[in-house]
Amino acid sequence: MAPRGHVEDGGEMSEDARTGLVEWMRRRRRPLGAVGAVIAAGMSALWVVVVPDRVDTVTGVQEVVIRWGHPVCWALLAIVGVLIAVAAPKRIRDVVAVLAAGSYAAFVIAMLWP
Repeated sequence: MAPRGHVEDGGEMSEDARTGLVEWMRRRRRPLGAVGAVIAAGMSALWVVVVPDRVDTVTGVQEVVIRWGHPVCWALLAIVGVLIAVAAPKRIRDVVAVLAAGSYAAFVIAMLWP
């Protein structure tokens, strides 16, 4: 068995190291959620300003999804971070996270749609 925190020769973390990292994050869940919320809010603001060129070549729902899908996803992730920071129930956090994933999926599909 590898010592705690040891990365094995294959480049993978040992089970003890993985468990230790998970426990470290679990103990610091609230401040990590707050930091994640700030970063995600910044990304949301960035993607409100940075718009894919593809938005100029489409109209209607596809245009709206390309324009707003990515920043909405990041805004929802910021909300997830806040919910973690305030220790909101997991079910609520999960619903908002799934909405973020849906927003991003819609964005990707709209970008790839002919």
